[in-house]
Amino acid sequence: MHLLNKHRGKAALAAIAAGTLALSACGGDDSGDDGTTEDGKIQLTVQMFGKLGYVEAGLEEKYEADHPNIDVVLEGDGINFNDDFLPAMEAALQAGSGAGDVMGMDEQGMAQMLANEDYWADLAEYGYDSRAEEYPAWKWDLGHTPGGKLAGFGTDVGGMGMCYRSDLFAEAGLPTNRDELATAWADWDGFKTVAQTFVDSGVDADFLDSPTQLQNMLLGQVAGQGDGQMYVDAEGNLTLDSEAVQTSVNTIVELNEMGAIGNFVSWSEEWIAAQAEGGFAVMPCPAWMLGVVEGNAGPDNAGNWDFAAAPGVSGNWGGSWLLVPAQSAHPEEAAELAAWLTAPEQQVAVFEAVGPFPSTFEGAEMVADYTNPYFNDAPVGEIIAASVADFPSLEYTELHPAVKGAVEGALNGLVDGTYTSDNIWDAIQSDSEDAVALGGM
Repeated sequence: MHLLNKHRGKAALAAIAAGTLALSACGGDDSGDDGTTEDGKIQLTVQMFGKLGYVEAGLEEKYEADHPNIDVVLEGDGINFNDDFLPAMEAALQAGSGAGDVMGMDEQGMAQMLANEDYWADLAEYGYDSRAEEYPAWKWDLGHTPGGKLAGFGTDVGGMGMCYRSDLFAEAGLPTNRDELATAWADWDGFKTVAQTFVDSGVDADFLDSPTQLQNMLLGQVAGQGDGQMYVDAEGNLTLDSEAVQTSVNTIVELNEMGAIGNFVSWSEEWIAAQAEGGFAVMPCPAWMLGVVEGNAGPDNAGNWDFAAAPGVSGNWGGSWLLVPAQSAHPEEAAELAAWLTAPEQQVAVFEAVGPFPSTFEGAEMVADYTNPYFNDAPVGEIIAASVADFPSLEYTELHPAVKGAVEGALNGLVDGTYTSDNIWDAIQSDSEDAVALGGM
């Protein structure tokens, strides 16, 4: 869900792990080598990225109140996944130190991180294989290493919808009612028609935020309805001719040619500011993005933003897991914490705090009637639940993050004028080959 525009060498990765993120091995600054505090408590560090919601939901304090012998440290809240978190965690795992007791991991990085069996504790040894019935099979299965070791538990799923500025839609003469919009853009041809109408209206704003948000959404939709294949297969061969890549990129090219895409690179300062200033009217939103929009747009825009069903078929974009590195000084206690953080009640608390949709059956049922007051009381629970119904897993491989970053970098170059419609595929091919040659580093 983030951009990976530059590849780093191992020395740079180590520097990030040691300095930039200030992520420490098996606990915070006041823990000893055995992972305990000065007063004898077991210190468990949870290393995070983005907005997993544990800080906002107050889960650190709640767990410590019920476990007086445990000191929980939450690190990394708000850290960019691809540019900062993923390379730092890879460096820590390779070094054998620097990883916390519990590590968050985005869906796109799971194959890369779980490829090495030795990095992870086996949570089945503590009886947690019994949790399989709590999850959809695809979510549960992706928490295992290739050899079958249970390395982590699913936190959320990235069911999809569309965030849109109802004030800008009204100015453009478009419907503002979410049900009318869902009908108007029931498929992607309808979405293009809405985009063209907005562009032709002359409203002083872009229709879409950037190319990468929409391309990610469409990529997952098409892959999920087909063979699950996206950028690269398990042997490291590029699969840019997959239906998902071809459809998603060509849709971006078409929308860009009609002038419907803004030059707001995802997660940039300009992208963040534009959410508050009305710089664009539409942004594809997996469930976890709702909290991002609310935080970026601020209270003054409550009611300006709304949320509607996405075009096309159901699908998933994103979602995370909590993993337990084998280097933890207290793997059993870390497994217990990870299991608690991903239990239905905590998944619901996180959903209510920042938006990530529960991945457990019980959690999803508990929020089925949830509406979001910031987004004009949109029935978020209903829309998201429908978007992930019967969704199969996608084929994420070790090199997926690197190639994904190369493709996204090229698409950003298309929008900013670096590339044209005629040479964008050449740029994607070349940059993707470079990413594979570098081995994802």
